[in-house]
This record gives sequence, C-alpha cells and structure tokens, in this order.
Amino acid sequence: MNLRRLHIVMTVLVAAVTAVTAFLLAVAGYRLGVGHLRQETERQAERQMAQTLAALQAGQKPDKTPSWFVRSDGASTPFGDSPADPPLRSLFQSVSNEGATEASDTFSRGRDRYFAFVRPVGKDQALVTVVDLGGEDDRRSSLRTRFGLAVLLLTGLATGIGWFVSGQALVPARKALVERRGFLADAAHEMRTPLAIIQASASQALSRERTSEEYVRSLAEIRAASERAAAGVNELLDLARLESGQAIPRLAPLRLDLLAEELAASTRVEGCEVTADESSDAVVVDADMALLRQAIDNVVRNAARRSAKVKLECRVEGRDGLLAVIDDGPGFDPNVLPHVFDRFRRGDSRGEVGIGLALVQAIVAAHGGAAAAENGPEGGAIVTLRIPLSRAALT
Repeated sequence: MNLRRLHIVMTVLVAAVTAVTAFLLAVAGYRLGVGHLRQETERQAERQMAQTLAALQAGQKPDKTPSWFVRSDGASTPFGDSPADPPLRSLFQSVSNEGATEASDTFSRGRDRYFAFVRPVGKDQALVTVVDLGGEDDRRSSLRTRFGLAVLLLTGLATGIGWFVSGQALVPARKALVERRGFLADAAHEMRTPLAIIQASASQALSRERTSEEYVRSLAEIRAASERAAAGVNELLDLARLESGQAIPRLAPLRLDLLAEELAASTRVEGCEVTADESSDAVVVDADMALLRQAIDNVVRNAARRSAKVKLECRVEGRDGLLAVIDDGPGFDPNVLPHVFDRFRRGDSRGEVGIGLALVQAIVAAHGGAAAAENGPEGGAIVTLRIPLSRAALT
C-alpha cells in the first residue's frame, strides 16, 4: 500500500469511528432530551389539573383549562375549550381497574397528537386534562436537526483533523522514502562515471593486442576509477548514516587549531600551496577527531583543486570554535552559492560534482555546529565551519 492510499485509509477510519461515536452520543442525548420534554408535558398537565381543582373547590367554573369530569357510567362534564376529545372511558378504566392514583396516555386526532392526564377525585369519578403535543413535537424535531448537524459537523471536523494528523504521522515514512530514493539516485550517480571509465578502459584494452605499457596504462585507469568509485560509495554511506542518525560522533576535547595545522602540512595537491595560520589561539572543541578531520580535509581538497593558495584560519568566536578555509580561486557561482552544500552541486566550472560538501555539512551538523560558504571581498571562496567549544574551555 502506497503512502497516499494509507493516508486516505487512516483518515476514513478516523472519520468512521468519530461518526459512529457521535451518532451513539447523539442518540443518547436525543433520548435524554425527549425524556426532559415529556417531563415538562407531564408537569404542564399536572398544573392544569391543579388549576381545575382549585377553581372547582372555589365554586368557580374552570373555563380556561381543557378538562373533563368522567364517571364510571361513561358520562362526562367538559370544562374549558377542548382541543380534542380524549378517550375518556379508557382513561377512567386505567385508574379504576388498576387502583392507580393517576395515569396518562397519548392519543391522536388527525395529524395532531395530545397528552391526556387522569386522576381519581372521588368515588367512581375522575378528572382528565389534555395538553396539545404540537410544541413538544416541534422541539423534538429541533432536537433531531441539531443532533444531526452536530454529528455531521463532528464527522467533518474529525475528517479534517484525521487528514492532518495522519499526514503528520506519515511524515517520517515519507522522509524515509525520499531518503531511500535519494540514496539510490545518489549511488547510481556516484557509480555511473567510474563504471563507465572502467568499462571503456577494459573494452579498449581487450579490443586488440596491446603492448605491456598500454595494458599498464589501462589498468592504472581502471584502478583510479575503482578507487574513485569506492571513495564515493564510502562517502555516500557515511552521509546516509549521519543523516539517519545511525552514526553518532564520539565527542572528546580536541584542539581545532592543531588539527588545522596538521591537515595543512599533510595535504599535497599539485599546483596549490596549503598553509595554516600558526598565530591562532588555542581552540578546544568537543568533536569526533576522525569525522571532523574528514570534513576539513574535504573542504581543503575541494578548495585546492580550484586555486593556487589555500589558507586555514582558526579562532574563537563567542561560544564556538571557527575554522575558515580561504582560497584565491574563482569563488562560487553566485547562482549556485546558496546550494553548494547540496548533493552533486558544482561550485564553479573547476569544481567536482559529488557529495563532499554535503558530507561536510552533515558532519558539522552532527557536532551541533553549522557550515557556511561565501565569496571573499577580494575574490576567492571562504568556507567556514563552526563547532561548539568544549565545556572545559568554557569553564
């Protein structure tokens, strides 16, 4: 299942669970609301009956409250304006046969519904009051509408939230998928040129009989191409481990200035002089020596390929140790400058396409630092590596 389909399935599941839950809550809420409405209707019927009894006890005729005196023989005496005639005989029997103190029933007349309330008031006599249920029915319909809209709203809201949350949950999976695709593309890109050289050299050597010197030259080209391929693959694997968090630097106090001097002394690139500023103060950082050495070496060799002089300057700046690699080459192309730390980006026509600077940035980031590139005011390029100072140096 691809990630997009998984995203949709997760969203649908969240929406479905929310819809079912909201529907069950709405049903429960509607039943509670209907029960409350019926209690109000019953209280209204009881109030009407109390008003009728009070009027009769005072010797008055209750002409405003719809009610009836009903006797066991079926005869009845109406009071007030009746909205509808209730089933008086069955109501009387419901309290006389069962010996109940009161009873109620719902009846219909056409499309209208009514609530009848009966209570015994003497021997073989009972009083009945009627309440029109039109208002209760309207309020029930309003409850159904409101609960239905609430279910739809909650389902829609849950769908939106589910889409967002599931999308965020899939971000690591998408990132891993992108990284895997990027790794495969980078590996193919890194291996393509060396393999093409190996294939061409081998094909040329085998195309016809060659002298010993020609075979040696072909084998030398094959070895150089294979070494380049091996170096590229190693760099690619190092970058993949750093970006995935599998390679964790082993930090220890390190003299960054002495490491710069050592690299300057050991780097030999034809046509380029590499020096280090020996007047630098002691700069102690917490770093993995092997990883940091690899990063600085990549920067220095990249600069040496494009210039005649490369200088390493080391200093303390705030709470960081700063190593600047300055060359007198053509500098970075202004259009490419913001992207020089991307994979397979060339800084200028003399630079190489590879992952060297991308690996540098990953190593420095793993140390909690940052890498930056700029063009010098008088020409050339400046690559700066910023590494946090050692805790011992800060105390």
